[in-house]
Amino acid sequence: MRTKNVDEKKTLRYAVAFHFTTSGKVNFMLGNKMYQHVNTVYDQREDGGSFNTCEVVYNYKAQKYEVLVMDTEIGGKEITIL
Repeated sequence: MRTKNVDEKKTLRYAVAFHFTTSGKVNFMLGNKMYQHVNTVYDQREDGGSFNTCEVVYNYKAQKYEVLVMDTEIGGKEITIL
């Protein structure tokens, strides 16, 4: 079984770092779900060593706000910016 090569510049982590910070509201697809970027939060960890990057989004399918943590595997998933 072949694994799909993911273009780093099309991942959610890249978009959060470089596209969403300079744009207003951005809609994007992650799998079959459409989200809208609301805000990016840099949350300092309890040990004081580093930060978690959290993306606050609106999930159109579930019709609710969600938080996606970029330091997990979701940050490496490929998205399509609409």
